[in-house]
Amino acid sequence: MKVSRRKLLLAAAVTASAQAPAQAPQTPAPQSTDAELEAVKSQQHVRAQIIARVPLPMTTEPAFHFKA
Repeated sequence: MKVSRRKLLLAAAVTASAQAPAQAPQTPAPQSTDAELEAVKSQQHVRAQIIARVPLPMTTEPAFHFKA
């Protein structure tokens, strides 16, 4: 069975995102804009940690160059 790198990467992302809601703690609705900003920052930090768990070798995507 042939699986492209893109499909493999997509499957890893879907798996990680499916696990994220189960692992991420639910935060209550913030009352002020400062509290809302802190809540978003903490959610972003948790999601970044979840994504970092997925091993992704450097050879997954080929190098490319933009030409004008």
